[in-house]
Amino acid sequence: MRIFRAFLLLLVCAASGSAQGGDVIARARRLVNDGNAAAGRALVDSALAAAPAGSPAYAEALYWRGVLAENGDGARTDLLRVAIEFPLSPRASEALLRLAQLEFTRGDRVAAQRHLERLAREHPDAPSRAAGRYWMGRLLLEDSRPLDACVALRDARRLVVAGDVELINQIEYYARPCDAVELNAKAVADSVAADSLRAPAEEKPAPAAKKGRWSVQLAAYGSRDEALALVKKLKKRGHDARVTPEKPWRVRVGRFATRAEAAEVAREFSTKKSKALVVEAEGR
Repeated sequence: MRIFRAFLLLLVCAASGSAQGGDVIARARRLVNDGNAAAGRALVDSALAAAPAGSPAYAEALYWRGVLAENGDGARTDLLRVAIEFPLSPRASEALLRLAQLEFTRGDRVAAQRHLERLAREHPDAPSRAAGRYWMGRLLLEDSRPLDACVALRDARRLVVAGDVELINQIEYYARPCDAVELNAKAVADSVAADSLRAPAEEKPAPAAKKGRWSVQLAAYGSRDEALALVKKLKKRGHDARVTPEKPWRVRVGRFATRAEAAEVAREFSTKKSKALVVEAEGR
């Protein structure tokens, strides 16, 4: 009976415009939060049925049906539809963020990263960009890529609105190691620079690039010019160094056939103050 009364209320609200439709969604969310999930989801289902197909109201109801879904599969289906079928909707960027969070909690970091990269690429001005960069930072930390993670977390801190205290606190929590990580990267660069001063004046030709799977990552920069400057110094010392093609600009050395071979080179570059990383070579 309660669901039926909610359905009748929905019909009245749907006839009075999109603002009323928003009220229906708000009531549905309150029902779910209050523990009456079945009634809340029924209200959202009714809003979706009443909205014209392809309309902003339809996209809004579809988004909330995904957010309030009872299981992950249902959520994924509806949120993907919003992201793909309604790319101009304000909810499209939020749907991609929710999808990334869903895949992150499931442990599928590859899928999560794909959604976050799409959010950054397709919705560069969306308010959810700050949260997207925060989640990218967390993902990269779990993948043992602290330099890249810190770039993402710095971006998140720059993009977040001043009033979003909860997100600011989360960013600050995960960014705590970043000062040390970036100091390590600077130490690597300084060490390479010092070695280059001791090297012969003439440049050594870099050996032919190998096509192996593994590389050694020495640093990551927000500025491509800084990355290129380090590569130039490394090449003077005879190393097969390069800058990756996308920001953050990562400085990498070699393409090794085995991880063990790359690890040996990483040890040679590592010091007490900085640590080189073994990573999968880009372009594979």
